[in-house]
Amino acid sequence: MKKSIFRVLALVILILPIYLTFFANKNSIKSAPVTNLKDQLSSAQLSFFARLSSYSGTLIKIDTTANPSRISGNLATGDTLAIANAGVTTVSFYTIRDIGDTATIELASSIGTTTASSYIVATRSAIHTVTFTPQTAVSGEKWQFLIRATSRIGENLNDGIPDQGGFDLGSTIPGGPALGLGTRLQASDITCPFGGTASVGTTTIVTASMTSIGNTGVYHVIQCALAVGTSNTGAATTITIGKALTAGSQLINPSPGLNHVIGQANSTADTYAYAIRQLDSSDNILDTTFGKLAVTESVRVTAIVDPTITFTVGTSNSTVTGTNRCGSPISNGAVNSSPTAVSFGPLVLGTYNNLAQSLHCTTNSLNGYVIQAYENRPLTMLGNTTTLPDTNCEGTGCTTTTAKAWTAYTYSGFGYALEAGTTSTGAVLGITTAGQYKPFGVGNGNAQTLLSRTNVPASTDSIYICYRAVASTTQQAGTYENSISFIATATF
Repeated sequence: MKKSIFRVLALVILILPIYLTFFANKNSIKSAPVTNLKDQLSSAQLSFFARLSSYSGTLIKIDTTANPSRISGNLATGDTLAIANAGVTTVSFYTIRDIGDTATIELASSIGTTTASSYIVATRSAIHTVTFTPQTAVSGEKWQFLIRATSRIGENLNDGIPDQGGFDLGSTIPGGPALGLGTRLQASDITCPFGGTASVGTTTIVTASMTSIGNTGVYHVIQCALAVGTSNTGAATTITIGKALTAGSQLINPSPGLNHVIGQANSTADTYAYAIRQLDSSDNILDTTFGKLAVTESVRVTAIVDPTITFTVGTSNSTVTGTNRCGSPISNGAVNSSPTAVSFGPLVLGTYNNLAQSLHCTTNSLNGYVIQAYENRPLTMLGNTTTLPDTNCEGTGCTTTTAKAWTAYTYSGFGYALEAGTTSTGAVLGITTAGQYKPFGVGNGNAQTLLSRTNVPASTDSIYICYRAVASTTQQAGTYENSISFIATATF
């Protein structure tokens, strides 16, 4: 009898573990980790958090000692800085005009009332595109995206100020818009798969019993809940967290970590854990899959393009007798013109004598250029003081500043007209009406504008300057000469 009892007990002991294992597993929900997990950030740039060392006018210096950001290397011109006002209850916003050395920043406007050690923040944020492939389908399942949040003393994980310990959820601005830099991440800015409903939950604590020690800590929870009767399809899946700041909100990137090395993210600093967690409809955790991402400084690339201006005096399309330039045909002697000489030769008395040159200019100056001209003296007879005078356009009243028509040739005179060649939008001629003339001003103090613009030319501008000499029948015989000087100045 005793032997039989012992046999039964031995059999039960052998069979019971097998029974329990089989039937317990038979009724449990099978789950498996997701595969192909990735969190791609639209910007993996660290946020900037420094403190003010000194300030004067538009110049500020950052404290290069014990702060998350100790150099200006993670900033760029055009960035917006939030600087705490005196009392640290409000902030003012400034735009960076230029960055000097590693500690000096020039603002576009003078700094207001603040104090040394006030914080300086340039918030960086990103859209998170989380992709993965589920391996288990459960009716009414919930998918949670977990991302590391700060647990450091002195840091608030949802105040809109970058944290060293993780991503910041952003700050709710009472009465303010639910979009833009630093605002609280909104559920409406999260796109869920499988028709799920998005929510931004409270934080959760991951313990060593749930994962490896390296992933323990506090996490923000962003959830996509599927309706009962709905589950994933097992295909590649995407959760998009955040929208463009012009339309919505984003998580705020961390500032440099405690053991930060400039330009580097590794296991000791600036790498952050995230996870995809699958739950059933009763909020039982089925599986958690972890990943890691890195954030670093941006690389500020600077390149200097030297200011340039190219000005050329030539004779293109102005060396053939009879060619119409500035409203009149070019006279005999056209072939003798060159970039450095305009030779009329023997003048035909009592009528016009016309020659021309071409002028070409281009620049990379944002504000364009000005081309001016002046003469050293009126046309003067060599070895004599007799002049062929500067024209008054036969009494019509043209001056160095006012162009007039010149159609009669009774009196001697010398002047010029202008004609546009190839110019782009923004070029302005010094004489805007075809067939009108001016005398040259004498000396550089009387230089007059031939062509100008206040923007960058699309290509090389070209114009024609047409010289006209008229000698009356009583003009004293001899060789007359002067020189014309051009001034081409870019406006930088």
